[in-house]
Amino acid sequence: MNKNRMHGALFSVLLSVVFLPVSVCASELGFKGNLLDRPCQIDPSSAVQDVTFMDTATHLYHAWPGKSYEEKFQIKLANCHATTMGKVVRLTFKGAEEKGLPGYLQVSGVNSGKLGIGIIDTDGSSLLKLNQVHNGGQGSKVEKDSVTLNFKAFVQATSEAIANKAVQPGIYNSVATFELLYN
Repeated sequence: MNKNRMHGALFSVLLSVVFLPVSVCASELGFKGNLLDRPCQIDPSSAVQDVTFMDTATHLYHAWPGKSYEEKFQIKLANCHATTMGKVVRLTFKGAEEKGLPGYLQVSGVNSGKLGIGIIDTDGSSLLKLNQVHNGGQGSKVEKDSVTLNFKAFVQATSEAIANKAVQPGIYNSVATFELLYN
């Protein structure tokens, strides 16, 4: 009889295990991604740079054309992604504009309002005014994994400063930023 009781108890335990309520738990599984149309990276040598003009005698700014020598500088773009090839990069310089020389950067210091910084476009001869796209508004086509844009900068006296021989010895500086758009 003990065996029957034991079989009965075992059968009851097995039966109760089979009919136990099933516990279901739901949870979210998220998927994330990022689709890139990665342009070129700004080469570290171009990210922050100083264009230093050679020392110039003030009398150069007292007569027409009232302009310094030109100093070369470059904006280098590197590691251009394959999806960027064939696109056009458009560079625009931005900064405080000299009121007496529209399109030129304003300088600070004793000659503020008397001098401006001009930028020569990638063609080597045309003035690239602030807020205008380089290469005559056309930009440059990205054809390789790197792009080098060559510019020049110069210091220009305002016509009023030339007429009044108002440019004085002293330190001047200016800051510009550049923006890159790809399409």
